[in-house]
Amino acid sequence: MKTTKDTVIKSCLLGALLATTNTWTVIHAQESSAALEEIIVTAQKRQENLQTLGISVSAFDEGALNSLGTRDIVELSKFVPNLQIGTESSDLKAMIRGVGSDNLEAFSDPGVAIHIDGVYQARPSGGNSLYYDMERVEVLRGPQGTLYGRNANGGAINFISNKPSDEFEASMDFGKGDNDWQRFRGMINLPMGDKGGFRFAGTGLFGFPTNETQDGYQKNLIAGGTEGNDKDDSSTRVQFLWQPTEKASLLFAGGETHKEGVGPIRKRTSTPGAGTLSPSGGSANCDDCGYVATGGLREAYKDLEESFDLLTRSYSFTLDYDLGFGTLTAIAADSSTDMGLAQDSDQSPRAKGIPGGTTDSAVVTQRSDQQTLEVRLTSTNDGPVEWLLGLYYLDENAFQSTLINRDPTFGAAKTIEPLHDVNSKSSAVFGQFSIQPDDTLKLTAGFRSTNDEKDAVGGTKVQIRPPCGGSFCWVNVGSQSYSPEDSWSSGTYRLGIDKYINDDRMVYASMSTGYRAGGFNFGVSSAESYDPEELTAFEIGSKNRFNDGRMQLNATVFYYDYTDMQVFQVVDQTIVIRNASEADISGAELEFVAALSDNLRVDASLGLLDAEYKKFILPSNLFLDAAGDPTNIDVSGNRLINAPKWSGHIGAEHDISSGRLGTFTVRGQLYITDDIYLRALNLEPYDHQEGYTTFDVKVMWESADSRWFGEAFVNNITDEAVITNQEVTDSGIYFANLNRPRSYGVVVGVRF
Repeated sequence: MKTTKDTVIKSCLLGALLATTNTWTVIHAQESSAALEEIIVTAQKRQENLQTLGISVSAFDEGALNSLGTRDIVELSKFVPNLQIGTESSDLKAMIRGVGSDNLEAFSDPGVAIHIDGVYQARPSGGNSLYYDMERVEVLRGPQGTLYGRNANGGAINFISNKPSDEFEASMDFGKGDNDWQRFRGMINLPMGDKGGFRFAGTGLFGFPTNETQDGYQKNLIAGGTEGNDKDDSSTRVQFLWQPTEKASLLFAGGETHKEGVGPIRKRTSTPGAGTLSPSGGSANCDDCGYVATGGLREAYKDLEESFDLLTRSYSFTLDYDLGFGTLTAIAADSSTDMGLAQDSDQSPRAKGIPGGTTDSAVVTQRSDQQTLEVRLTSTNDGPVEWLLGLYYLDENAFQSTLINRDPTFGAAKTIEPLHDVNSKSSAVFGQFSIQPDDTLKLTAGFRSTNDEKDAVGGTKVQIRPPCGGSFCWVNVGSQSYSPEDSWSSGTYRLGIDKYINDDRMVYASMSTGYRAGGFNFGVSSAESYDPEELTAFEIGSKNRFNDGRMQLNATVFYYDYTDMQVFQVVDQTIVIRNASEADISGAELEFVAALSDNLRVDASLGLLDAEYKKFILPSNLFLDAAGDPTNIDVSGNRLINAPKWSGHIGAEHDISSGRLGTFTVRGQLYITDDIYLRALNLEPYDHQEGYTTFDVKVMWESADSRWFGEAFVNNITDEAVITNQEVTDSGIYFANLNRPRSYGVVVGVRF
């Protein structure tokens, strides 16, 4: 007899062959045809039809984002094949096809590039800033080293906001739900004759509650009550467009996001003990720290008030000038982040009385300030040749200070104060050329030459509290300073061929490379460099429309050769990045959407992924054997983190016209995934998240004149508790961040 799990898997696979999401927007029922609407994207930094583009892109317009019910980019990962996104407090951790980064320290670089209105975000915490009034969100899968730069090995996520227009627009909406969730958003567009316009979008307007204000949903076993993921966010975006002539336009954009609250109560999932594989640094002999919460995943110990406060600001000027043969585009931008974080590092139920904190605690301060300039010239002629040439420059300063109070349970009580100040400069020249000898064939070649320079000033001070007559006394046992510097250069390229069978079908093949810059590990006594990682990808795909444009199926297969992969580890109570020697990644993706009638649409997606370390030996100082001696750990053949063998979704929505009452739309969607490993060790059960299924339902309403709208929703109906992100602290303890529990709410809004 087949198991329930086998049945679910086969159902998911069958559903994915019947429907997926790539374009989502369908012409309304009042139109004579239910053909799918064409989606125009800027994935290659020029406007192109998504279905004629020989790369893997998932694009969602504002209507699709509302229909899917995604509160933020994290929830969008349900609908993009092989996309995994998790958060830790305010940080955004994105993985595409098993490639990305689970470490967002100030001295490291992300593996998936986040761009907001054409501006690269070196610190991805800004990537979830204002998820409102969006024209489109594009997710580019596969290395984007040619057009998007050094840190786009996994791919790129582009947020494109709505720009000022020549018509008056305004809207606002208010949402209310469980866990005291409430949200107020507003937008206004003011045309300024034929010379430009002004547009404002924001949350927390006019004294109303801010976006995503909510109470926590994890139980504190010490103080009682629910905490964790309590937050209070507000965001604003201002844009001013000036068009002095028909050929020239200048766009100013400025934005600010403020996030504060209680971060996730990081669920302690294991207690290291003698005789187990445990990070070194004294934790292997922790026989008396059996205070792992035995209740559900949503129960945790916390004897320190955890909190975070994040402020992001950004300003940019975008100049477009029509030269006749091409368009000159220049984007100058300044972006900054400022975050403070206090956390309980051991989740213990007992206070230890350490001066400066009552528990094993950490206080983290992160600041980043970046300036970027991109200048490119893009052809505009209608001939068989298309080209793009560009220059890029980034200058970033990232600072991180951490004060750690060490719990005496893990050896002598101590404080550790690492300070890191990293300056990064990156310059590049890039270009892409395409030739189309006839209507059926297109050849593309692109290149990018990148030079990276990093220098840093850092230091670490360590103090211990030895026994001294029952009173507190501190002894300075180590104080180090260092100022490393290094540079790296790389050339990345892309070769592609697109074959157009007819107006509705095409196949494509490509070979592309990616590169992520190297950096520094800051230890107690020194700073050591880690190498850049490089990736070569091979991809074959097909895009198809059927049934007079009512159905759309896109399919992709790929293979990656991944070298010097950067892997986050904890060594001797210090966060480091190690280079895994090699990794192999292969997989396939399906995307399909179907308008079965004027009122009924179905969609699904499926991602298949085989991602494992080909050769990776964890260093001898990382783990202890049963005797307490260092031992090497061979993790070759283990699965990459956040890389399930398969995942996908199935959704359907039905429009019900009620005449003068307007139109009601009912939508249901199912997300399902296989098991996920959260660390390279693949240690059972601590690194393992079992496969799970979540189910969401919502009802949307729009008045007959389209002025009023609303919705009611229930998400995660089965109340699945899922580990979305895991880390190992410098104490050697496993912690996990969790998804939202079952949640419900209503939204009402009006357009003017």
